[in-house]
Amino acid sequence: MSLFSPETLLALLLGSLYGAFFGAVPGLTATLALSLAIPFLLFTGPEVAMAALIGISATAIFAGDIGSILVRLPGTPASAAYTEEIHELAQKRSPSLALGLSALPSAVGSLVGLLFLIVGSLGLVWLARQFSSFEYFWLVLLGIVSGVLATPNVFKALIAFGLGMLLATVGYDPALGHPRFTLGRPELLGGINFIVALIAFFGVSEVLEYLYRKERGAGRPSIPLAASLRAYFLEPLLEAWRFRGALLRSSLLGTFVGFLPGAGSDIAAWVTSNLARLRKAPKEEVVLSGASANNAAVAGAWIPAMALGLPGDTLTAILLGMFLAFGITPGPDLFKNHASLVFQIYGAFFLVSALLMPLVGYLSTFLVRAILQVPREVLMAVVLALCAVGAYAVNNNPFDLYLLAALGALGFVLRRGGFPMGQVVLGMVLGPLLEQHFMTSMIKTHWNLFSFFERPLAVLLALVNLGLLVALPLLRYRQALRLRAMEERLHPGD
Repeated sequence: MSLFSPETLLALLLGSLYGAFFGAVPGLTATLALSLAIPFLLFTGPEVAMAALIGISATAIFAGDIGSILVRLPGTPASAAYTEEIHELAQKRSPSLALGLSALPSAVGSLVGLLFLIVGSLGLVWLARQFSSFEYFWLVLLGIVSGVLATPNVFKALIAFGLGMLLATVGYDPALGHPRFTLGRPELLGGINFIVALIAFFGVSEVLEYLYRKERGAGRPSIPLAASLRAYFLEPLLEAWRFRGALLRSSLLGTFVGFLPGAGSDIAAWVTSNLARLRKAPKEEVVLSGASANNAAVAGAWIPAMALGLPGDTLTAILLGMFLAFGITPGPDLFKNHASLVFQIYGAFFLVSALLMPLVGYLSTFLVRAILQVPREVLMAVVLALCAVGAYAVNNNPFDLYLLAALGALGFVLRRGGFPMGQVVLGMVLGPLLEQHFMTSMIKTHWNLFSFFERPLAVLLALVNLGLLVALPLLRYRQALRLRAMEERLHPGD
C-alpha cells in the first residue's frame, strides 16, 4: 500500500489529530494514546498502522505545549521543561506567537531527527553502544547540574530538586527491593505516579494560586485572524532565524538524546532548555530550544528501534510490539526484507513534520482564542475537573485523587515560597535515573567508586560536569561585576 493511498493519508491525519488531543489534555499522555489505539490498529495493515503511530507520537509531544500556553499546565512531561517561559510569552506577546514558537521549531527538530533516521546514523549507534551505566550516570548528572545552576536562586533550586527526588524514591527500592517512605500505606508501594504529580504541581497548584489571588473577570480579548496568521507564521519564523544556531544545536542534541535507550523527549527538552537558561538566553530561545529538541528526540528514538530492534523510549517499545504483531522483525532484516515499509515510514515522518504539525498547531490557535474568552473562574473550574479526571484515568485508583490534593497543596506552598516548580519535576524525572545508574554501577563493581573514572567516555562526561560547576559560578560573578560597574556609571554620585 502506497503512502499516498487514501487509507494511509487518512490514518496519518486522524492519528495526528488524536495525538494532539491526548497531548493537550493533562494526564492523557502520548503513551496512553498509543496504548488505546493499538487494539484498533492491529486490524489494519502495517503501512496504515505505522502512519497512525507516527502521527500520534509526533503531535502528542508537540501538543503538550497548549496547556502550558493557556493555564501554565503542561500536557506532557517534555512540555514542563519550558512551561514558565512559553506561558509568559503567551501573556506578554500573544498565544498565537507562543503556539507558533512551539509548532515551527518542533517541525524543524522533527525534520532534523528524520534526516539522521534516513542516513542510518551508524556513527551515533556505535557511540550509543559504548554507553554503560557509568556514562549514563554522568549524562544524567549533567542534566541535573545544568538544571539547578540555570536558576536565579541555586539554593532554592537545590531544595526543590531534592524534594522531587525524595518524592521519586517513594515505593520499592529498585535495587534492594525494600519499601521506602510508604508511611505504611500499601497504595504507595508502587511509588507516586509521575503524571499525577505533574498534574498536581502544575494544575492544582495553579488553581489554588488563582483562589489565593482572588482574580476575577473574563479572559483576554479575541485575537483578529490577520494578527493570528502573522503571529503564528511570520513572527516565529523571524525568531527561528534569529536563533538559528540554537535551533540547530537543540535539534542535533535532541536527536542524540532521543536515540539513547531510556532517554527520550523528556530529558532532551530539559537538557536543551536548561542549557539555554545557563546562557541567560531570552525566553523565545528557551522555548525554541526545548520544543525543537523534544520532537527531534521522537525521531531519534526510532534510530535504535529500526536499526537494532532496541527501544529508545516507551513509545518505540510500543512500536516494536506493533512490528512483531505484524510478523516483522526490527533490525537489519527490516531494511532488507521490508524496504518499501521503511521508505513509507520516512515519508510519513516528513508529512507529519513539514505539513501536519504546523497545520494542527495553527488550528489550535482558534481553540486557544475561544478558550481565552471563557471567564477565568469557569476556566479554573474546568482545569480542576480535568486534573481530577486525568489523575484518576492514569491508574483508575481513587487513592491518586488524595495524592493529587496533597501534592497540589504542596505545590501551592512551594509557589508561595518562590521555589521553582520545574526543578521539582526535574528531580522526579532525573532522580530515579541517577539512582538507577549509580546502583547498577556500584553493584557490578562491588562498590568501587573509582570505576566511574576508568572509561574514557565517562571521564570526558565527568570533566564536562566539573567544568560547569567551576565555570558557571565564575560567569555569574563576572556578570554581577559588570552590572555593578554599569550602575556606578549611571549613578556616579550614589
